[in-house]
Amino acid sequence: MKKDQLLQLFIAHKDEWVSGNQLANEMNISRTMIWKLINQLKEQGHQIDSKTNQGYKYIGNDELNPQLIENDLNNDYEIIFKKEITSTNSYAKQINDQNPDGKHRLVIAEKQTQGHGRRGRSFYSPAKSGIYMSMVVPFHDAKHLNPGLLTTMTAVVVAKALKKSYPEEDFLVKWINDIYVNNKKVVGILTELVMDAELMQPSAIVVGVGISLSAKEIPEEMKDKVGWISDKQIDKNKLVADIVNGFDEEFPHYLEANFIEDYQKMSFLNGKRVSVDTTKETIDGTVTGIDKEGHLLLDVDGKSTTINNGEVVKVDF
Repeated sequence: MKKDQLLQLFIAHKDEWVSGNQLANEMNISRTMIWKLINQLKEQGHQIDSKTNQGYKYIGNDELNPQLIENDLNNDYEIIFKKEITSTNSYAKQINDQNPDGKHRLVIAEKQTQGHGRRGRSFYSPAKSGIYMSMVVPFHDAKHLNPGLLTTMTAVVVAKALKKSYPEEDFLVKWINDIYVNNKKVVGILTELVMDAELMQPSAIVVGVGISLSAKEIPEEMKDKVGWISDKQIDKNKLVADIVNGFDEEFPHYLEANFIEDYQKMSFLNGKRVSVDTTKETIDGTVTGIDKEGHLLLDVDGKSTTINNGEVVKVDF
């Protein structure tokens, strides 16, 4: 399509002025046709400046766009984009089961109708105001899987990517998989291992990230319960690419846990009294830190206790 071809030209000259003549010549169409295609791109949310004697300059798009995401990725991913989906993790697992071909995939949606986190808890996922994505990463070695470290690593990667888009915000983590801004949860992370039913061995890891960006689509009655980052306009496509690239960079050596120091600095639980639900029991104690395995360290009545799996259900601020 001519519109996609024009978009690729703009991407190649992002933040540069390109004359209408140059665009028309490269695409072998008229200046009028260029103007019509530019208007079509603008209708899709693309931000394009125009100036007499200088031409056009492509700024970006605050709408999700697979082309723009792919252009910023360091590795090859098959990108599956949906306007609406039940859950990106559920869909990613389904696609992996149907096509166990060892491909890296990125499932991304504007809206989830059944977004969920750990233990099946729902994650509010309205259209236009968030990013809901799942990475499918081929993985076959169960011996080298550490779910706690994988989740803590992803939390650090996502927080650092968010900091690039929102340098003015303070992103803090709550063990093990949540990111907070202003004492409210804005990001949930869900990592799941996918098994090959025939070979009875792992085939992939699915890493889901749900981000509540703005309050634009949050109903008034839910604003006390739901967190969001800011109503500032950002380049969502760049944020998605930053998360994927950051994950790809850390994943090959995540077992070395080089990111734990960053995680500890970002944790807002240090020194706080918490209640942790381990499914078997609820343990109350004071958080003393996170160890090299991504486990939560607690002081329980003067005794050091390590929690390797559980959920912090209460924090005394």
